[in-house]
Amino acid sequence: MSSMSRFRLVCNGKLFPNSLSSRPQNQQIVFYSKVPRGFKNTQKKENIGFTGYIFLIVPATTFCLGVWQFNRRRWKIDKIAELENKVKLAAPDLFPENLASVSEEEYTKYKVRGHFDHTQEIFIGPRSLLSDDGGTRGFGLISTGEKVGYHVITPFQVENGPRILINRGWIPRTMLDPRTRAEGQIQGTVDLVGMLRNDEETLAMVPKNQVEKDTWFSRDIGALASRLHTQKIFLDLDLQSSVYAAERGGPIGGQTRISLRNDHVQYMLTWWGVSILTTILWLKRFVW
Repeated sequence: MSSMSRFRLVCNGKLFPNSLSSRPQNQQIVFYSKVPRGFKNTQKKENIGFTGYIFLIVPATTFCLGVWQFNRRRWKIDKIAELENKVKLAAPDLFPENLASVSEEEYTKYKVRGHFDHTQEIFIGPRSLLSDDGGTRGFGLISTGEKVGYHVITPFQVENGPRILINRGWIPRTMLDPRTRAEGQIQGTVDLVGMLRNDEETLAMVPKNQVEKDTWFSRDIGALASRLHTQKIFLDLDLQSSVYAAERGGPIGGQTRISLRNDHVQYMLTWWGVSILTTILWLKRFVW
């Protein structure tokens, strides 16, 4: 007889041998079946119940969070495009006489008149040279093949106004000494256009500024203003305003990089991944 199925004879609570010939008459035969290993019950789970619907909240919620990050990503892309258009194409506002009227919105474009104080300069870097389209190729305004250098921060006395900070632009590291670019140190009253900037957001790997050593790795407007005795107003000089100086060895302007963080793809994929995983677990527990 197969090991897959066996029967036993039961009579008044007594177990008889597995022999049909020896079975007493009018006795009941009870069959016991042994389910083979690997057998899978294909019966569907019909009742999910209240608990099942509660657990369904997790995949539904994470899916909605992924959709929200998708929409945020679209908004961020449009915002970056808007700011790039504002930096490149928008007409500048006249710099206000009253400091309280200065906009708090970063990348606001201002036109200022005044003169530089070239006796004081601070270098922030190292930095890559940015082109007018945001890339890292050169402009052809200076005869150097270097692509890594520093931004030159110089105090600027606004005519009949405050003393502010201006990032004149990028210079190669071989021209940190002002004597190597003396013709580019423009003197006298000039009209300039620049973009208002806020403090720079830095990654954990970026070293901290060493103010006492005059070594600067990032844009800390409060510390820069204290060091150079200016108001806490910082403008990035645009490319057109720097051409005259750059052609004579001075800094190259137009070094404004639109730096809005756009991590929404990472968050979107994370939430949707959690949603898919929890959906599969829910189906295995309550449906399959």
